[in-house]
Amino acid sequence: MLFTKFFLILTSFVFITVVSPAHGQVETENDSISEISDQKMDVVSVFLDCNNCDNSFIRQEINYVNFARDPQLAQIHLFITDRSTVSGGRLFTISFIGKKEFEGTGNTLSYTSTQNNTQQEERRGLTAMIELGLIPYIAQTSLADYINIEVLNQPEQVVDVEDPWNNWIFEVYGGLKFAEETSQSSLDIRYGLYADYVTETWRIRLRPFFNYNQRDYVRNDEKIRSVLTRDGFQGRVVRSISDHWSLGVFTNIDVNTYENIKFGYRIAPAIEYSLLPYEMALRKEYTIAYSIGYINRKYFEETIFNKMEETLFNQSLDLGVRVLEPWGTVRANIEASHFLHDMSKYRISLNGRLSWRVFKGFSVDLSSGYDYVQDQLSLPKGDASLEEVLLRQRQLATTYGISFSLGLSYSFGSVFNNVINTRL
Repeated sequence: MLFTKFFLILTSFVFITVVSPAHGQVETENDSISEISDQKMDVVSVFLDCNNCDNSFIRQEINYVNFARDPQLAQIHLFITDRSTVSGGRLFTISFIGKKEFEGTGNTLSYTSTQNNTQQEERRGLTAMIELGLIPYIAQTSLADYINIEVLNQPEQVVDVEDPWNNWIFEVYGGLKFAEETSQSSLDIRYGLYADYVTETWRIRLRPFFNYNQRDYVRNDEKIRSVLTRDGFQGRVVRSISDHWSLGVFTNIDVNTYENIKFGYRIAPAIEYSLLPYEMALRKEYTIAYSIGYINRKYFEETIFNKMEETLFNQSLDLGVRVLEPWGTVRANIEASHFLHDMSKYRISLNGRLSWRVFKGFSVDLSSGYDYVQDQLSLPKGDASLEEVLLRQRQLATTYGISFSLGLSYSFGSVFNNVINTRL
């Protein structure tokens, strides 16, 4: 194993040495940067930080700046976030954060892409807004003499357009996956619908969904089939009542063979408080939410508590944090819930995710989850067979669940790379 790793590293080094262009040779197709370099003009360096942008297109179009590979190497940190709009489009918030010579010089612009915009129209509009925001920084360099601002057309007067859908947005989805070998095969089918209604005051989501998972195994000429289904409906109606408070009603319908639920539903009113005003929640969000629910369930098999059907009440409290900053992202929440008829039947869940740029070129991605489980009321009576365990046909008793992932990355090399190459 050690020899294999050494061989792979050595092979990579040889490949880089042989294939790379000769030392000191620089090739670029970016005429603007080349001309600027020849005249020894100062070029602004930018770090582009956007998860939902066409970064290659932006770098190609804005060819009069240097795009740094790390925020520590840039004079401007371009931090872009986005969220869905009421009409089904996307609202981009573009934050220009000055660094080094531009320390303390910041600005924020926004760009809205409508639902009917093509991808080309959206990325061109976003790029144009980025260029507009870069002008104050470029104006402080020797490139200022090359800036030319022109208003092509006066904007037309905005006319209210009647919306036949009345702010409703629908999305139908579906998928099928099939695989087969000599001794096994699998079939996965999923389909459903999203229906969303979003205004400044209301947020409504209706989602029916259907999942079918089939596994076939052949052993000693005997065919074994495992079928799991999970169908249901999720709905929520939320009304904003102030800058910090919201009220809502949540409903769930569930048919789940894995969890032994033949038919179940839950109706739960809820209330949420945001420590920051909701309009600031795009970058930072701290919330506290409480709900109390009515539950009715019918089971495929008799449970370990000798129930084929039961009515339950439960309540939950959820604390959530979400922070998006140029140095990284933090998401965390803790939720505690329990059934009212028996306080010993409860669950505590902790989930967190951290993406952190520790220093130049080095990043850490960490996510973890922990569940302390004492509320498995739907477990079927009797021991699970070996076949059921191996095929995951039924839920097993547990008192906890843990998940953890860690990712490290370190980049080094050329400070700037403005060339775009999409070849194979």
